[in-house]
Amino acid sequence: MKKFWMAVVLFSIGLSVFGAEDAVPLKEFLARTRNAAPVSSYAALEGEARHLRRGERTVTMPIYFAIILQPERMTGQIIIDGDEGYILGQTRKGGDSETSVVPMKANAGSAETESKLGRMGIRASDLTMSFLFYPALRELEPVSVRTVPCRVVLLEAPDRSETVKVYIARDHYFPIKAEFFRTGEEKEPYRSLEVNSFKKSDGLYYTDQLGLYGPGWRTIINFDGENRVGPFDPTKPPEIIRQLQ
Repeated sequence: MKKFWMAVVLFSIGLSVFGAEDAVPLKEFLARTRNAAPVSSYAALEGEARHLRRGERTVTMPIYFAIILQPERMTGQIIIDGDEGYILGQTRKGGDSETSVVPMKANAGSAETESKLGRMGIRASDLTMSFLFYPALRELEPVSVRTVPCRVVLLEAPDRSETVKVYIARDHYFPIKAEFFRTGEEKEPYRSLEVNSFKKSDGLYYTDQLGLYGPGWRTIINFDGENRVGPFDPTKPPEIIRQLQ
């Protein structure tokens, strides 16, 4: 059986683990999406983030993303431009689990505002996809995204600051697209995320390109460097957490 490992967004996806089932109840469907494979995995991905904003020059920065994913928890790291980094953590048992984002000491500003990561239009949760753990409001009408049949689920942030419409591959429990709406402004998303392509390493598949966009801006993250992906052995943990430059 093939196992698709969504390294960029921290999810082991067993595309053939469960098989196609049309009538899986929503609660079970989300549980499988959030914890699609019970195995432990890791990834260390290097690449480039390219940000385009209307009326401004294109900005390009190197990006590094490391992750250790276990059924009950996640730990990881994001480094942007070599000198700004964040340590990530998530307990993945509860339905409303969110990612903690702790700036490394050399950083100036926060992960979401006055920072290089924020100015590039990137949230840590874009890579961790922790929004999948938001409580579900309801299921919407199914659609196809790039010919893939999807179930569409509307989720709401615990603080009710936003809702997220997630398009999940019906037969594979894999999130393909997410649209983010500010509360009270549900007509058009203020930002969107799309998984664009995959690569295979050590028998596991991982996302090597992620697209983010909103009104007047777009960011493409390409993990095309020296990437390492594989099963995680706690007795021989990989050395993937880095120091800032």
